[in-house]
Amino acid sequence: RTGKVKEGDIVTMCSATFGDDMWSTRGVGLTRVLAAIRVRAGPTVKLVLESPTAYKKKAATTTAQKKAADDARRAAQAKKDALLEELEQDELKLKKGK
Repeated sequence: RTGKVKEGDIVTMCSATFGDDMWSTRGVGLTRVLAAIRVRAGPTVKLVLESPTAYKKKAATTTAQKKAADDARRAAQAKKDALLEELEQDELKLKKGK
């Protein structure tokens, strides 16, 4: 947003081969980014850059969100397991009652 490229900035998105779409370049390596730029059809290429501090903040946020989702998934599974156990206990009681 500042219009300035600084040393250490990370390329996070690059123009697609055709059109105005943008492709994520996270984790693909410099060789793949350079190849995407080389094969671009057209005279211009757009790049999205992030500073290392912004990248680290986003990574920390993503990690926290993933942990929260995993915790919610485990809690939901525990609730399902408890309900299933309760249902099985009720079925055993009904069978014994006959």
